[in-house]
Amino acid sequence: MAAMEGVMDKAILDDVIRRLLEGKGGKQVQLSESEIRQLCINARQIFLSQPILLELRAPIRVCG
Repeated sequence: MAAMEGVMDKAILDDVIRRLLEGKGGKQVQLSESEIRQLCINARQIFLSQPILLELRAPIRVCG
């Protein structure tokens, strides 16, 4: 894969997303181990960059 560790090239990411979206409806999608690894690394970085708590104003309804 042409991406550095922890940084997935935008073109590669767009291609992976396109293939996953085409796989809807039961069609199988083949991803390489390195693509899956890079997706996980990028997702982890995004989750860690987000705030842990949300500041909300009352009143709120929590459903589900």
